[in-house]
Amino acid sequence: MKNIQFYSLLYVQEGSETLAQNFGANSSKPPKIKDLELYTKSCSNLAKSLKAQGFNYTVLTNNCELLQKIQPDLQLKEIEFSLNVPKGISFYGAHFKIDVYKYFARQKDDYSLLIDIDEICINPVPANFLQAVKNNIPMFYDVTDQMYPDAGRERLVNDLQLFCSEADLGLWAGGEFIGGDWQFFDSLYQEICKISDRYFEVQKELFHKGDESLTNAALQTLLKRGQPMINAGCFGAVIRYWSCDTKHCQKLFPAVKDCFLLHLPADKYFLAATAFDGSFLQKYEKYLQSEKSFNTKERLPRLFLQRAKNKIRRLLKLKK
Repeated sequence: MKNIQFYSLLYVQEGSETLAQNFGANSSKPPKIKDLELYTKSCSNLAKSLKAQGFNYTVLTNNCELLQKIQPDLQLKEIEFSLNVPKGISFYGAHFKIDVYKYFARQKDDYSLLIDIDEICINPVPANFLQAVKNNIPMFYDVTDQMYPDAGRERLVNDLQLFCSEADLGLWAGGEFIGGDWQFFDSLYQEICKISDRYFEVQKELFHKGDESLTNAALQTLLKRGQPMINAGCFGAVIRYWSCDTKHCQKLFPAVKDCFLLHLPADKYFLAATAFDGSFLQKYEKYLQSEKSFNTKERLPRLFLQRAKNKIRRLLKLKK
């Protein structure tokens, strides 16, 4: 069986040592250095949680020196980033995940997995995960059921076909988990290279503006050509859980807390501030029940504003 290696990407904006570009920020403007500290603390906790289950974790970056100063305990690897990402584009730093795929394609002895920083390992690895690695079968995380209530199948398919005619399967893989051997990532990278120029031309028109669109288009192309893949979410290798309101039907936390990797996209501050230990789950469940998890003074006005905006958009479409 190949060596299992977990990685995350933390891309620091080139030409600045006081600013960083979050891999998932939806703004073209880089956040301040305090935000970079948030990410490195999360990486440190993720590393400790994976180590507790016997796995190695490395943060891939373009600036080891800066990250080492902020979080000395991190295992870092500086790699080459060559993708020509237009300046000022939404999710600028996230697009360099494509260069990570190219790096994985050179790791001939490994089964490489790219996971997001805002995750934590809370249980032993599932047997199905190990079996997939043993058989060199790629894994992804199918979140189609979470995307349809938000965007709808027609919009997702039409968007991807703006730059990739083969992407018509209507499924959506989450960007927080993807794994495979070097051959899989080489194929994935090559497919993305064929469509990236057109993608950048139409990116502003897309519902989802980020590396996930490129990855999903390429994954669907590979699936249609017979590439076997396994949905890691179906056996609990990874679960995305929102501690806020969602448009999709989400299971209660007790039903998902047996997973291997828990992705908490709405709880980045909690992940950074909470040192990982054997009581992490209890701390998170307490957090979910606290006022921090549901601050009505802060959240309800935001929800009302968002719903008002959505209603206005629908009315404008009807008038057209």
